Amino acid sequence: MTQILLELSFIMDKRKDGIALFITLMVIASIMSIIAVSFSYLEKVQKDAGATSAIIQGDLLYKNTTTVLKRFFPAGKDNSEKLKLIYTMPLMLSEPTSGFSLNLSCKPLITGVPISWLEKKPAWNQIEKTNLAKDVLAKVMELYEIEEANSLEELIMKEFSNQSNQNNDYQPRVLTQKGINSRHQFDRIIMNYRLLYDDPKVLLVPWERYFAFVQVDKGTNIDGVYLTPEFISVAFDTPVEIVQDSWIVGESTLVSFLKENAIIAPVNKMIYSKKALSAMHCEQTYAYRDGQYKFNFDYIEGRSGNFEFNGKE
Repeated sequence: MTQILLELSFIMDKRKDGIALFITLMVIASIMSIIAVSFSYLEKVQKDAGATSAIIQGDLLYKNTTTVLKRFFPAGKDNSEKLKLIYTMPLMLSEPTSGFSLNLSCKPLITGVPISWLEKKPAWNQIEKTNLAKDVLAKVMELYEIEEANSLEELIMKEFSNQSNQNNDYQPRVLTQKGINSRHQFDRIIMNYRLLYDDPKVLLVPWERYFAFVQVDKGTNIDGVYLTPEFISVAFDTPVEIVQDSWIVGESTLVSFLKENAIIAPVNKMIYSKKALSAMHCEQTYAYRDGQYKFNFDYIEGRSGNFEFNGKE
């Protein structure tokens, strides 16, 4: 009987290794398809002017990359193992003949509270989301000793009211873009505050460790597997040193972490996901002719956005 159990254990270990290898090969094969499609356009694109053709090439790569991500990380599925791979293993591919190469790296996106939750909206259907956002903002401003905390909050909230005033025509396309949907948009608010109130401390806050700057809807929640220690610290009133010692990003679960550290706090399943979200921020660099170019974008559960072409490096 013991021998049979040992043999079964050996077989199960082999199966796990095989599954991991299969997933790895799938990642590589899928991303390789980006190159295959892009190379088919390369010869034509290279005949155009340098800067223009580089932008065209970037647009092609963006479309091909997001198509692959949609196929490989289907919305609503548990993609935890595949997400670990893409977060820890940036993909670097090249084609010697043309000299074309690219590097794709991605990181978790909704690792803090979406800042757009500050705006109380009936669509959220949960006052807890707005309360969490306001609580985190207040604690962060206190932690970093922001001098005019009320004024900073007013400037942030003014962004929402300005958008409401601009959207009186109720065009659906405009309404879907409401909120603070990108870090650049938020940075403009921060710089405005810095100039108005001469408070340089606002520039020292690692805002991305506490907030997510993404377009949200009523189904949006926070990635419960890839939370930052800084966010957990303020959200659950726990010293950041304790969180850093016991929270393993990508491995720990929020429920187990709270239990192990004797933190009595409910985990709202409408706010925090139980499994890793297929929500990531990706950066892609590619070599074209004599230059290096870069663009980045967000991918969230089957949809992509916030595309930014950064031009030649």
